[in-house]
Amino acid sequence: MIGDLLSPSLGGVDSVVYGVGTLGMLVGVVVVTWLLRDGDLDAEAGKFRYLMIIPAFAGLSYAGMTLGIGVISINGYEVEGVRYLDWLVTTPVLVGYAGHVVDVDRSVVLGAVGLDATMILTGFVATTTAGTLRWGAFTVSTLAFLLMLYVLFVQYPRRARATSPERKRLFLRLRNQVGVLWLLYPVIWLASPVGFGLVSTLGTAMLVTFMDVAAKVPYTWVVHEHRGIFRHERDAVAVDRDADDSGRDSPVATAD
Repeated sequence: MIGDLLSPSLGGVDSVVYGVGTLGMLVGVVVVTWLLRDGDLDAEAGKFRYLMIIPAFAGLSYAGMTLGIGVISINGYEVEGVRYLDWLVTTPVLVGYAGHVVDVDRSVVLGAVGLDATMILTGFVATTTAGTLRWGAFTVSTLAFLLMLYVLFVQYPRRARATSPERKRLFLRLRNQVGVLWLLYPVIWLASPVGFGLVSTLGTAMLVTFMDVAAKVPYTWVVHEHRGIFRHERDAVAVDRDADDSGRDSPVATAD
């Protein structure tokens, strides 16, 4: 059923689509590089180095798809195997970073990441199999997705420890960027050739590429727009420390 996993095969128009996806991800790399090189920010508090994984790994994935690497031939249509590897690496960072912004308990973040990985792996099984197994795997993937949304929209806010308005605002934008946009993926899968065949392989490639770039590149830009929260928090800590030091140095007034 599954052909050569690494058979290079340029596909014409779809290669152009994936090439555009590669360029789109490079924009995200530039944005994160900008964040990392901004000396006014606290890169450690912002954890910007983890953000680099998102566009960099996705860009390599799309470059591979542009060259036809990682194509799996199944029942007359092709599945981009490296895309699922890309999602398995990058989407947990999207989910986990949103939790980092408001300092969600590590156990809750790991739960969301685990559900995300389950969604991707069972989605791959659904795409590369047929019959009852396909629809069973799709059902499990959808359930994992819904549970992950519950964690993002309910558990994350409940277990958040950082409550500053600025961090809340950034969290809401990142969470909605991930949660709302991803609602379209099950619909695209059902409409694709592996589902009910309402959309062609090329059409599916175009839709998924657009969704992928729309989910990942603006995500990094949103962090860039809110980058000041990390600088301000660092400055606030420094001011508090100076105030404490000056308080200790001041003489204690006594009544004569």
